[in-house]
Amino acid sequence: MSIATQPVQAHESAKNQSDVQLMPTFDADTTEINAFEVEDANLYIFSQYFDRDEVFNELREWYDSEQYRFEVPTDEIERVETFLDEYFYEVTRVAADDIEPFCVVKEKYTDHADILRNSVYHTGRGRNTVFVMQDRLSAEQAVEQDATPLADADISFRL
Repeated sequence: MSIATQPVQAHESAKNQSDVQLMPTFDADTTEINAFEVEDANLYIFSQYFDRDEVFNELREWYDSEQYRFEVPTDEIERVETFLDEYFYEVTRVAADDIEPFCVVKEKYTDHADILRNSVYHTGRGRNTVFVMQDRLSAEQAVEQDATPLADADISFRL
């Protein structure tokens, strides 16, 4: 190789390096979804509004329109997690033994519309209604609306 060609090669190498454009990186905000394990039912339930039709349509087979929630069999939950991850949803599985922080109790026949709106499940227990809330923030907000955390209530409950 001649000495005369070396500067040209060095110049071309520098030019090629300057032409390289790095792909921008970004951190996408994800929406967290808690999927609650239903004990002895081989099922996970969650409540989430999806504003993209393609997301809802993919999950439609598991949607219970009377309860306004998704009921996904245990053997399908991993597939649902993978699909939702593509749309920036992060599914957290909550084991049946770990739901207490998400549960609140409210006396029956009292105002609970806002609590119900953010719940995944509710059921009557004596003179009370037990709500499983979508997330811990919803449970805290329910307490601000005169609900009692399940841990502080004299009620036993398992989902």
